[in-house]
Formats: sequence, C-alpha cells, structure tokens
Amino acid sequence: MYYRDPDGNRMEFQVDCCANADEAHALMHSDGFAANPVGVDYDADALLAQYRNGAAESNLLAMPAGAPAQIPPEHGLL
Repeated sequence: MYYRDPDGNRMEFQVDCCANADEAHALMHSDGFAANPVGVDYDADALLAQYRNGAAESNLLAMPAGAPAQIPPEHGLL
C-alpha cells in the first residue's frame, strides 16, 4: 500500500505472507511470483470491512486474483 502522509512523505506498507525463510524462498521461486512479483490492486475499504466482520487471517492475507498492480512512477523503475 502506498500513500502520502500529511507531511508529503511517501509511505509504503507491506505484509509478508510467509511464516519462515523456507516458505519465502519457495514463494519467490514459484511460477505465481514470476508472473506477478508486485501484487494486485485492491479495495482497502473492502479489506477493512472483511477484517471488521471477522474474516479469517488466511483470507485477509491471500493475494487476490488480478493483473499486476502498476508500479508507482516515484520508484524510478519505469
């Protein structure tokens, strides 16, 4: 998640889905990660509503299906 705080600083938040180094290694060498290493766009308000309604942690942390999210131009990778 990217946003600018009230002082204009760019903020980035990330949630790691892996519990240990072996799981992280497996994820980063998977076909799914190769196809989409940046994640997808999502509706933060909908995710918050799911959390407030008691959704399971595994559902909240699962990457939804979708096209790769756009990398912000501020990252200088485009």
